[in-house]
Amino acid sequence: MNDTQQRVDDLEMKVAFQDDTINQLSDEIATLNELVDRQRTQLEYIATRLGEMSQSPLGAQGPESPPPHY
Repeated sequence: MNDTQQRVDDLEMKVAFQDDTINQLSDEIATLNELVDRQRTQLEYIATRLGEMSQSPLGAQGPESPPPHY
């Protein structure tokens, strides 16, 4: 009977370790998803700004004149 109890204890310990690992991985995935969402928002903003710049009259002008010398 002692051997059976030891095996059950070992299995319970493994399950507890796996549960902890799964929870840690789940938290990490949630953090990474938040990061990806923020980066997606930033990328969309940058793409919008670049589109606006290419359509604005300032973006259509030729190269800027050199700055005045001091």
